[in-house]
Amino acid sequence: FGLTFCVLAFACAVSALEQDNPDFAGIPNSALQLYKITLGMFSGSNFDIMMDYPALMVAIFAYVVTTVIFMLNLLIAQLNCSYQATYQDMLGFARLNRGKIVTETMPSVAKSRWDRFVRSLRLDERVEFGEG
Repeated sequence: FGLTFCVLAFACAVSALEQDNPDFAGIPNSALQLYKITLGMFSGSNFDIMMDYPALMVAIFAYVVTTVIFMLNLLIAQLNCSYQATYQDMLGFARLNRGKIVTETMPSVAKSRWDRFVRSLRLDERVEFGEG
């Protein structure tokens, strides 16, 4: 979607330039050529022809720089979101693994030791909450 927006914006700008290059005559042709430039399908001989039109060459250079920066930022954003999702999954798996260890260890604890631990917690006594 973002690339299409950039292509259409620059296609409109390039077709409005005062240039006679038939490859960039009109918005549809300009958009097609810009897609070709983005995908690396634009031939070198066409770049040589564009050297005769300095305004067109500057516009194409600005397009290439804009799309490279935009696509790189988009890649960074996608990697960041992917990392965040992976991190959340990792935390969940760590908690599940910790719970598994606790449940596997519980049968090996002696009943008297467990009762002593529960009594030491004094869960049956009321607790007064202080201010704050």
